[in-house]
Amino acid sequence: MLNDNSALERDETPHTTNSTPTTTPNHHETLNTDVLRRAESLVNDKSIDAESRAWIRYGMEINDPWLPELVRRVEAGESITDAIKVLAESSDI
Repeated sequence: MLNDNSALERDETPHTTNSTPTTTPNHHETLNTDVLRRAESLVNDKSIDAESRAWIRYGMEINDPWLPELVRRVEAGESITDAIKVLAESSDI
C-alpha cells in the first residue's frame, strides 16, 4: 500500500484538443444552406415550369437527399421529369 510520502507529485499540463471554433460552419451545413438557397430561388423563378418548381418545393419539405442533384439538373435546363426518371433508374426506386 502506498503512503502519502511514496507518491511523487507530477507537473500536469492541461489537455488540449484540436477543435475548430464554434463559429466556423461545418462543410455539410454550408452545402445544405447553399442547396436550399438555390432551391428556393428555383421555386420562386416563374420561368421554371410549375411541375419542376413543385418537385423542388417537395424535395425541400421532405429534406430529400436527391435535392442537390435535382437543383443542379434544373439549373442546367434539364426537364425535372427526365431527371427524376434517370435518378429512379440509377437507384432502382
